[in-house]
Amino acid sequence: MKGSNLTELYQQARQLLKERKVTEAVEIYQRIIGTKPTEKKAHTGLATVFFQLKKYPEAIEHFKTLSRLSPADASPYINMGAIYNRMGEYRQALDVLRKAVHKDKKSADAFYNMGIAHKGLNQLSMAVTAYKQAITFDPDMVDAHFNLGNVYLEMKNHTQAHMSFSRALEITPSFKKAINALKLLDVETTKEKAGFNPFGRLVDESTLRKKNVSIATRAITEEEREIDRRDLHKLCEEVQVAAESIIRDLKTGVTPSILNLNRCISQGAKHYTELAKVNEDFQKKLKTMNDMRKLLKHRMLEIRAHEELMNTIDMQ
Repeated sequence: MKGSNLTELYQQARQLLKERKVTEAVEIYQRIIGTKPTEKKAHTGLATVFFQLKKYPEAIEHFKTLSRLSPADASPYINMGAIYNRMGEYRQALDVLRKAVHKDKKSADAFYNMGIAHKGLNQLSMAVTAYKQAITFDPDMVDAHFNLGNVYLEMKNHTQAHMSFSRALEITPSFKKAINALKLLDVETTKEKAGFNPFGRLVDESTLRKKNVSIATRAITEEEREIDRRDLHKLCEEVQVAAESIIRDLKTGVTPSILNLNRCISQGAKHYTELAKVNEDFQKKLKTMNDMRKLLKHRMLEIRAHEELMNTIDMQ
């Protein structure tokens, strides 16, 4: 097919799209590809049209073809990642987006779409990292700032959320979603401040009386005191073991895992492919520490219950 004929066909396709005659435009692109299968511009046109029609599998097939025709180009992988996100297939999105980062480690669009995928998988800390990377390479990417604010909001980090929404408004003052998010955030912050008591909580003797509990210490025999000391000593030992385990997990498990995550992300293409495995290891370390934290909390409650029992006057 001659160059002049190609130019004419592309013009016809563009005009048909303007007139919303999508089916006819698709037929023209397919005619071009039928004659010249390696025509990248036609594959791009078809992929774009299919995406707009929400025919996502068809769009992906043409982006896959483009990735084979231009092996060094990150764009087809980024576009596939965006489509997989639309489809809710977040793990597949991450797979192709890692390939995009491998080809262009400074692609703000790739990291932005990674942020969406991590958020979809409820990997909030990794979503934060991905959005921050996108902002590093494109500081004025307003959607990245806004999405980052939403992740911080879900993490209950209202200070950082406020900063992200405010930055989005600095870039685009008319951004209604950011304006509304800040209003809601201000309401939540006001509620939190209203419920916060800076002086702590004192013992309410009237409440204790309602529970038939006295703040006096009941008399016990020497034998009872010895049993009490043994029980309390055993509980304290278990608390100490749990606390030491948490500290050990922080030093030798969670902290190194966090550093490893940071290494994978900061070194870009060289280590980003192993990020999923590193994150999985981090989640396991975090779960182990959280399990021990729950055990510690349970033992502390047992000590408090023991103390309350010993300080309760026999009502008989």
